Amino acid sequence: MSRTLSAPRWGNSAARAGVLTLLASMALAVAGLAPQANAAFTTGKCAGTEITGRGASFARDAHNAFITNFGPFYCGKPAPTVTYEALGSGEGRTAVKARELAPRFGMSDEPPVPSEVSQMNAGGSLNGEKKFVQDSDPSNDGLIHVVPAAVGAVAPLVNFPDGCDASKLPEASKTSTDAKLLRVRFTKDQWEKVWAQNGGGEGVLGDPAPYVTWRDVFGTLDDNTACKMPIVRVVRKDDSGTTFAFKDHLNALEPAREWLSKYAATSGNKTLEWPGATFGDRDDCGDKDGIAEASDPDGPGSPGLVTDTDNLTSACSNNAENLTQKLIDTDGSVGYADISTARSKGLAVNPAGGDVDTYWTQLENGSNTFVEPTFSATGYQTTGSKGANCQATEFKNQPATTLGDWSKVSGVDAPAGWGLCTITYGLVFDDNADVWGNTPAEEAKARTVKDYWENVLSTTAQAALFPNDYAPLPAEVLSKSKAGIAAVDWNKGEGGGGKEEEIKDPLPPNKGGGNPLPVKPSNVFSLLRKSITSKTGGATVSVKLPGAGTLELLATAKKGKKSIKVGRTVLNATQAGTYNLTLKPNAVAMKALKEKGKLPVRLELTFTPTGGDESDSTSSLTLKLTQKKGK
Repeated sequence: MSRTLSAPRWGNSAARAGVLTLLASMALAVAGLAPQANAAFTTGKCAGTEITGRGASFARDAHNAFITNFGPFYCGKPAPTVTYEALGSGEGRTAVKARELAPRFGMSDEPPVPSEVSQMNAGGSLNGEKKFVQDSDPSNDGLIHVVPAAVGAVAPLVNFPDGCDASKLPEASKTSTDAKLLRVRFTKDQWEKVWAQNGGGEGVLGDPAPYVTWRDVFGTLDDNTACKMPIVRVVRKDDSGTTFAFKDHLNALEPAREWLSKYAATSGNKTLEWPGATFGDRDDCGDKDGIAEASDPDGPGSPGLVTDTDNLTSACSNNAENLTQKLIDTDGSVGYADISTARSKGLAVNPAGGDVDTYWTQLENGSNTFVEPTFSATGYQTTGSKGANCQATEFKNQPATTLGDWSKVSGVDAPAGWGLCTITYGLVFDDNADVWGNTPAEEAKARTVKDYWENVLSTTAQAALFPNDYAPLPAEVLSKSKAGIAAVDWNKGEGGGGKEEEIKDPLPPNKGGGNPLPVKPSNVFSLLRKSITSKTGGATVSVKLPGAGTLELLATAKKGKKSIKVGRTVLNATQAGTYNLTLKPNAVAMKALKEKGKLPVRLELTFTPTGGDESDSTSSLTLKLTQKKGK
């Protein structure tokens, strides 16, 4: 299930204007100040045609507020229809890469890495398996802006086991002494280890006391079946920016677990990988073929109706709404979602109700203080005030402009406020004429894109975020977003132009003010396949390269608590093509292989094109060695 939001016409917008509780009286005056940026558009402001945006479910209700603001408060008249499809961050990034798709902007809570920005700029299409394939056609190349739009809080979700008496929790693990408001809460160590369990008991770092059941975590609970049931991790079925932010937080709690490398950027899976997770067809998702498919249409989680293999499951459809519903339906589970979605699914606590089983709860922030994800201390209640507790968050590692690298920006484990705040980003092209063609129909759509995004960053739209369970952008970030959107224009290569001085293109623009000159070669490469040879203990990795350059393969493994080097291979490619790298285990790795017969290995691939910038990718495989008879 997914939700789409459309900009209402004038009458409906006026009826819903109550959500804009701040500065509404100034709205028309503010709308008149929207920057025109010397636009080359022949289509006037708010005179464009309807458009679709697609991406992060985290941003769904933020766009609800933005769409409501668009007509009466930005345009001052009926606005073109804007529809937002909340299908997940992965879909948002694909929406601006595949040129045949309908959306004219994307959204992602996981900002794209430079190699993915290159794919967005170059363009391509989806193949028969709905996987993106980059093209070599320069005529549809563009320049993407990564535009911060809003700030939100990712909340920990809990479905406490039926039949387990929550009053027996340790006092420090309770959020309230009132039984009607009592929620369980986890320390940082407890929360991270719950998510690191591998379903078989021991954590992936060999933790001596892994947290698998509820009584493992909270020893004062009753010694009964309900309290001894496994803690089931409910995760997203789709590639998700919310998951990325969640793992960024887990990584801050325990960097040695490699949450952002091993479990967020593995080749082919992105954010879908979890400690101990299995993948395959799921009976509960209605599969009939009984065959585990490589594309895994059902998402991570044990095959079958019972999660008794890995204590992990996902919904059968994309987005945060479906994750939250799966958690509601799964007794004894934990999960994560933005507070706006969690509230819409009924996870806010009713103070007049009876026993509380399903809710969002508190976590410790960077000062080791238990806080709420909502700004109000009672925001978790149905009668509480809305708003994300992210007002004091400092977002680290910001680039200078919307054309910079936002992939390293983080707002987790902040010392004040909520410790799991994240930005949701728009993906907007600098000039749609380059990407989808210089036609009147495309100009009309591009005009709406520019107007809508000026609206998103307007005073009234940003003020509407807090009462919708988000927080507005910090002033420093907002100014960068506004500068980026001010530069968006139409047919800039033919002499039109936004405020070029307000953005600093990492590549020099051409004299017409349009696309950057292709001065650097592509560094986007693909890992095609991996194979092992159990007779020798080695492996072969096949990689497709875009051109000449140096490719390095580094393999490492864990031996106890230490990391060991397994082997390194360097290849010099003279042209584009497919290349095979052979991994030969060194003496230390062979010794480990001979002892156990297998060795899980982490692969790091780094490609440096001749005259270009390096890019890297990580993956994993398990080496095996056939033991000789009699050994």
